[in-house]
Amino acid sequence: MEVLVLIVVLGGTVLVGTTLGGRYRVAPPVLLIAFGVLLGLVPPLSEVTLEPDLVLLIFLPAILYRESLTISLREIRANLPVIGLLAVVLVVLTMVTVSLTAQAFGVNPAAAWVLGAVLAPTDAAAVTGLAKRLPRKLLTTLHAESLINDGSALVIFAVTVGLLTHSDKPGVLGIGEEFVGAGVGGVVAGLLVGAVVVLIRKRLDDPLREGALSVLTPFGAFLLADSVHASGVLAVVVAGLVLAYAGPRVIRARSRVLAYAFWDLSTFLINGGLFVLLGTQIPRAVRSISSTSPGRALAIVLVVTPVVVATRLLFVYLTTESARLRRRRMLDQDQPTSGWRVGTVAGWSGFRGAVSLAAALAVPTMTAAGTPVAERDLIIFVTALVIVLIMLVQGTTLPLVVRWAGLTGDPERVDETRQARQRATQAGLDALPRVAAEVGVEGETVRRLQAEYQRHLEDFNESGGRTAEERRLDRRLRLGVLAHKRRELTRLRDNREIDDLVLQELQAALDNEEIRLLGRGPND
Repeated sequence: MEVLVLIVVLGGTVLVGTTLGGRYRVAPPVLLIAFGVLLGLVPPLSEVTLEPDLVLLIFLPAILYRESLTISLREIRANLPVIGLLAVVLVVLTMVTVSLTAQAFGVNPAAAWVLGAVLAPTDAAAVTGLAKRLPRKLLTTLHAESLINDGSALVIFAVTVGLLTHSDKPGVLGIGEEFVGAGVGGVVAGLLVGAVVVLIRKRLDDPLREGALSVLTPFGAFLLADSVHASGVLAVVVAGLVLAYAGPRVIRARSRVLAYAFWDLSTFLINGGLFVLLGTQIPRAVRSISSTSPGRALAIVLVVTPVVVATRLLFVYLTTESARLRRRRMLDQDQPTSGWRVGTVAGWSGFRGAVSLAAALAVPTMTAAGTPVAERDLIIFVTALVIVLIMLVQGTTLPLVVRWAGLTGDPERVDETRQARQRATQAGLDALPRVAAEVGVEGETVRRLQAEYQRHLEDFNESGGRTAEERRLDRRLRLGVLAHKRRELTRLRDNREIDDLVLQELQAALDNEEIRLLGRGPND
């Protein structure tokens, strides 16, 4: 019963927090953590304790797999060197600066290194949600960085946790070997699981079974990598990228719609629930901090936060400037550039979120010798408040920074979408006679479908010459007609003139039409 109460409370809090955040333009994670703190003061929930391993095994695979399914592989290939620098070099640099800062405040060195590893990665979901108005190239770079740096940071996190809970201290060479081995092993495991799933889905044409396989994929990849002491996070990301690339060829429409709907809903609840759970741990963390006073812990937060932000900004500036100088030498010309403004936006978009939360909560409670990890509560406290401050300051001011940098949305994507739809419709129209001959259809059926495709093609051609206002009014007109059709179907059902199953079937057709007019949603 206690577990059921926890699930209901978490779900309800996520709904309330995200609704209020959207209405009052407050970053939802901040509200969710605040609500979690309040819940953590209530006696039934103040005793909630999370198993460290459970957080990494349940929360992260689902979150990262969903994000890896919706990324642009083309942009990743085009920006791979920059992504590599941000996802590996910057992670190590951030860990070092945070660790040294914490040690300057008297934090145990091993705990300081763990704190640095926890705060090193950016969060894919936070970047997608708070920076979605950025141009596609920059947003994809940030998104890919956050996916890959999750893997690199958690490999380092595992090493630093070993320093915290064990007496053995591997040298730099040993840490390097472990890092490379875990990374390579994670990539191989992800490729293997992704390839097997693709082969299976080629032979499946059942939405429910394919949906079940989709749910098992990230956890299977994580489990395989973890069993050989490799990076489960990298395995999940790589498996997701394999499915994203092969999916259009092996996954059918009904299965794809069902799977995306499941992952959208589940990761929405998991992400939100993770922020609430972290908030519930803060009151206990404050009460349990024994290595330092609450005031000193707050001072650590107030210093570590600008260190995290400044480290990223300086690294991005240096990377941008070196790239500009190399490009100038290649082109042998001195062209004015606004690269430092773009670099400011990229640096200001480095939000921390679910991965840092999961890592902080995954710090073991006991050492190998059976003694409590004294600094664990301090790590959770500092991580939570650093995330809140970054979300509050950077999340609320990012639109201003974007406008100052002169960056706009992604008009190229609109043009590419219209062109792709036009070309796909033309390809279908050209193939119609051949397909009709193969399936043995002729006469009025073929002519009717041909006329329908021709109308779609004419709509695309006309839309290219219409103004944005005309296209908006046309869409509103079509949606208004759909709304009347829906009401009439509901009236027929209410009057018992049609069955509920008939209503559902006709509603599905109207849903498809509405989706075609509106797109898939915010991420479309």
